[in-house]
This record gives sequence, C-alpha cells and structure tokens, in this order.
Amino acid sequence: MWTTSCGRVLDAVSAVLGVCYERTYEGEPAMKLESTAIKGHDVLKLKPRIRGDTELDTTYMMVKVFEEVGRYRVRDLAYSAEKYLAEGLATIAVEKACEMEVEDIGFTGGVAYNEHIAETVRRIVEENGFKFYVNSLVPSGDGGLSLGQSIVAAYRIG
Repeated sequence: MWTTSCGRVLDAVSAVLGVCYERTYEGEPAMKLESTAIKGHDVLKLKPRIRGDTELDTTYMMVKVFEEVGRYRVRDLAYSAEKYLAEGLATIAVEKACEMEVEDIGFTGGVAYNEHIAETVRRIVEENGFKFYVNSLVPSGDGGLSLGQSIVAAYRIG
C-alpha cells in the first residue's frame, strides 16, 4: 500500500479490523482506531521495514494485520499497527537527522494528533539524543503543514 498519508494507512487498518468502514467526518477511522488501540498490546512485534531512505513498507504491516484478524483481539492488532507506523516514522527521522547533522526533529500532520503514535515517536527520538517538537501555536493537521510548506518555500525563494 503506497501512500504519502499516514491517515490513509490508519483508515485502511481501521477498515480491515472492522473498527470503521465508512468515514462520516474527517479523521473518523483513524480516531476510532486510536480509541480501540488504547488498551491494546503489541502482539505482532513487527520491526519496521524501510525501503531506500524514507519509505516505510506499510504493505508488509497491512498483510500481517490482515493475516492475524480473528487470531488476536482487535485492540491488540490496532496497537501493533500504530506501533509499527510510529517506530518506522521515528527510525526514518532519526536516520535522516543523523545524516543531515541536525539536533531537532519535528512531528506534524494529522497523525501527530494520535497520542500513542506521537508518544512512541517522541520516546524514540529522545532516546537517540534528539530534541522532539510538536506544533503548539498552529494546528498539526493540514493547516499547519500548509504554513510550514509556505515558510520553506519563502526561505528557498529568498
């Protein structure tokens, strides 16, 4: 499953697990998945598979989740999927930060609203000696991303 959106991955996991098949408002499947995962445990113990420098193999995770539906509790599979995603994102961020010799790692986008994912990313980032930042003055979702993209574009233009 190739996508640039963590939200689409979470939506797909939510549907596969029967948590939410139809989105009636923005972020609904991902939010319901997060609520389901809160009391879960990592039963799959998947290590992130990263292709190239920055591509997390979400197909691998989706197949593993699908294969285990009915064998494990839904909340445990939801937790395992979120953990895989968080660990993969954190691993990529830490590797790129080391490569680019920066000390700070920011985490934004709609996925940053997911406390389990954000906390897992924060823990890994800080365990590796980096400073971790999340939005506080602007929203983490699309509005904040747009602002950040505008700032980067303005900086590059000069």
